Amino acid sequence: MSLPRSHPSSSGQYHTRASGRWAWAAALALVLAPAACGDSGSSPSDPDAGPTIEIQGVSDGAVLNEPVAIVINASPSGATVSAELNGAPFRSGDTVGRAGSYTLEVEAFRAGRTTSETVRFSLEPTGERAMTVTLFDLGPQEAGGGGDAILLADSSSLGFHYALVDAGPYADRPGLSPDELDYRFVAHQLLAMGVDTLEFVQLTHPHLDHVGGLTDVLRDVHVRYFVYNGQVRNFARYQQAMAVAEQRADSVFVPEEPWVFEMGGPGGIRTTHIPGLPFYLGRHTNNGRELNEGSLGTLVEFDGVRLFLTGDGEDEANLRWRTQFPELSGNLDILKVGHHGANNAIFDDRSGFSSTRSSWLEHTTPRLMLVSANGTSHPRLRANRRMGEVPDAELYCTNVHGTIRVRVVGGEWTVTTERNRSMDCVPGTDAPT
Repeated sequence: MSLPRSHPSSSGQYHTRASGRWAWAAALALVLAPAACGDSGSSPSDPDAGPTIEIQGVSDGAVLNEPVAIVINASPSGATVSAELNGAPFRSGDTVGRAGSYTLEVEAFRAGRTTSETVRFSLEPTGERAMTVTLFDLGPQEAGGGGDAILLADSSSLGFHYALVDAGPYADRPGLSPDELDYRFVAHQLLAMGVDTLEFVQLTHPHLDHVGGLTDVLRDVHVRYFVYNGQVRNFARYQQAMAVAEQRADSVFVPEEPWVFEMGGPGGIRTTHIPGLPFYLGRHTNNGRELNEGSLGTLVEFDGVRLFLTGDGEDEANLRWRTQFPELSGNLDILKVGHHGANNAIFDDRSGFSSTRSSWLEHTTPRLMLVSANGTSHPRLRANRRMGEVPDAELYCTNVHGTIRVRVVGGEWTVTTERNRSMDCVPGTDAPT
């Protein structure tokens, strides 16, 4: 099938959708709107009066510090009610949970008479705000170099906001065939963490170890934006994921220029999504290098900390990011290393044989590097050694440390690992070069 290309609403519009999936109780205030159209002051029992609007949960001018469910009613019975929040349709009972300023406009119509009410309010988080980046350990699966599944979480007094980049399958032991992999692993992890809404899901490129688990994620969790690179590929699990995304996600689109998204409103996680290499995307290919080089790159910023996500980008993608988007890819704090720690994602000569020069590491200057790898084919020996030579930098790999979590608060980060916290990364058992 042809892959869809649609575009998100303009900046700011994505803050207006309420998920309706938070469990907080509402009823902070009750507003009784006077009749409009010259009927102000009419008694509700007056047969000529317009309908009366009741808004529960917010009042005009309110400043709230937690998510709020807004319930809208109109009396007498039979009145038709419509509402918009910041210009987007709003449904009674939905929850507003993102920081920001809001304008709720409500109209009620009955028997030829219309009543309107406008309520302006804002949500402002209080207390400590944090970003948590989780790099899931997908085990020694050999469908690729180890797969990626990266969860971003923004937490504040307004609750949690989540986004996911890639969702590979899981293997509990080496040597499993694609049919034996656990494709529900990432979805299961999200549900166990209580994640019921993802602000966006991004597929960096359509390799099995990145796309394999997305179908189950899309079926189990509400996804607002599904972002992908537009790659043309006749691969069954990719096509299946795209079909389910079209059915389940609020919006499916390909960024054609850097796209900026703010999770949880101002002060939260800010992501900038860089389009993939266009040369490879518009043609059908099963070539592994071409698919890798088309990966979307993403700058993640929070509280002064800069993280770059690379998908499986190799030397061509690195060159493009550092020359065409230097302000988005340079001066990093944290780097998710490309292609599971492969030589071709580190060295200028793609192998490290003729030279150990890495213009990419020199450009990004990371102080923390994260590698998702299977421990067999990846990380590669030379790449692992070169990353270990970066001055004053830490290196963590899922094949050694299991699931890795980085928590950022106040411009500083802490790293927790599932196991082997004090051990160094090691190359894969079948990665002698």
